[in-house]
Amino acid sequence: MQDKSILVVSENERERTDLTQTLEKIGYDNILSAQGGGNAWAFLKSKKIDCVISSYDMEDMSGIALLKILRREESVADLPFFLTHSAFTKIKVIKAGQIGVTGLFVIPYNEEGMRDKLCRAIEKIKDPMVLQVEESLEKGIDLIEKQEFVQALEVFKSLVNQKENPEYYFNIGYIKTSQGQHSEAIEAFSKATQLDRLFVKAYEAMGRAYKALGDAQKCEECLQVAAEIYMDTDKLGSAEDILNEILEAGTNSLNVFNTLGVLHRKKGDVEQALRQYKKALKVHPDEPYIYYNIGRLYLDMKNTTKAKVYFQAALDKDHGFEEAKQVIKAIDLGLV
Repeated sequence: MQDKSILVVSENERERTDLTQTLEKIGYDNILSAQGGGNAWAFLKSKKIDCVISSYDMEDMSGIALLKILRREESVADLPFFLTHSAFTKIKVIKAGQIGVTGLFVIPYNEEGMRDKLCRAIEKIKDPMVLQVEESLEKGIDLIEKQEFVQALEVFKSLVNQKENPEYYFNIGYIKTSQGQHSEAIEAFSKATQLDRLFVKAYEAMGRAYKALGDAQKCEECLQVAAEIYMDTDKLGSAEDILNEILEAGTNSLNVFNTLGVLHRKKGDVEQALRQYKKALKVHPDEPYIYYNIGRLYLDMKNTTKAKVYFQAALDKDHGFEEAKQVIKAIDLGLV
């Protein structure tokens, strides 16, 4: 374990010292230190690290914010990352789990538990289910390279349609969190986020296979799913690349324009989001959710007058649109 490097991150010098001493007691010698999340990220960009252990709460950049950055970067997306705190609440466990934390260490530390979790994470001992999915993905990609597209699609379909998909494990994580079983919850969340990263590659590969077979509709459907997974995991650049690829293929799809609108709204570019939503309206002028999404954009811009116009248009298209009714009521009451 002496050759494995661990980066300890905290704004509190005493916390960094205590954690370093604990790690040394359980057999780790190559321990580096960073004062806060910003310094840690700068450090990680310049040096190879085998594991990060970060404080959850920090003012400059929280442990959660640092974890988000790492999970978006392909080069360090799989880096073992642990968070420390004296009392993890259910909300904190869910937030950490959704982003893909490797594990949690409660202060004061349980040395035996820490040794076991670090060993498994740093040595990259993977769950059998994750290994099975990795093997299926590699097999499918190999078949595509051999231009055996039909066989590749059979492998990918079997993979993405299996019962124990990412959503299954996310649900297990939520259940375990509600039961106060935080270690089991994080284990399930970790498995879910690992599978998400594999599934998105599978859907991308399926799209390429369908494209090679001349099935433009199926190609678009698979790439759309891949883009949505990227968006759910906050990889907006990857999602935008895929959506633009679909557009370059000559599609005139409501789904693509709508998803691009959501993507640009997430990026904070409301003007670009508005342009994409209006393109979606040209394709499907009677779709109430597009009007609703435009209304939300105008709320972001603090323009409640225009927002209400679009929420009312959504309601006119669908008289049972409860969300639109509620927002219009809130606007009239001056609550938004």
